[in-house]
Amino acid sequence: MTTSTLLTPLLAEVAERRLDAMERLYKLSSPKLYGLCLRILRRPDLARAALRTAYLRIWKTAKARPADLEPLAWMVCIARECALEAARTNEDAGEAWEPFEVEDPAEDPLAGATHSEALKRLLACLGTLSEERRRMVLLAFYDGWSREALSVYFDAPMHTVNTWLKRSVVEIDEYLAT
Repeated sequence: MTTSTLLTPLLAEVAERRLDAMERLYKLSSPKLYGLCLRILRRPDLARAALRTAYLRIWKTAKARPADLEPLAWMVCIARECALEAARTNEDAGEAWEPFEVEDPAEDPLAGATHSEALKRLLACLGTLSEERRRMVLLAFYDGWSREALSVYFDAPMHTVNTWLKRSVVEIDEYLAT
């Protein structure tokens, strides 16, 4: 069964104000919508707040959902709009918001012009990993993403993300040991 065939009847029940349908809708769609909010906001607290706002808006406007639009696409539009509103609100509150945090290049070991031999070996090792696994390792260990966020971002179960990370670390260790 596709997501669309599951979400369409659920949204019809949500339009009738059935809380059990809203709960099932949330369980089915929240990982994807949370991942979207997190990618935009880059802060779990803001992403959770935007997600709550999105589901409240979905609850209120389910009756008016355009029939020609896929349910998940409609929900993604709402979540994206809520995340962007949260970013603007956060900006208006005096906090500078950027989609990707810009750090002082002097503090970033990968941004320096000269690299130590150990860092050069590590970068060469990372180059041997597949693009997806390299991105996952960097997001996990360099940017500090949680396994849950990685699971949502890569659209993979959390145990799969853990396995990929463990295998990648073993490959890196073996490469650096030679």
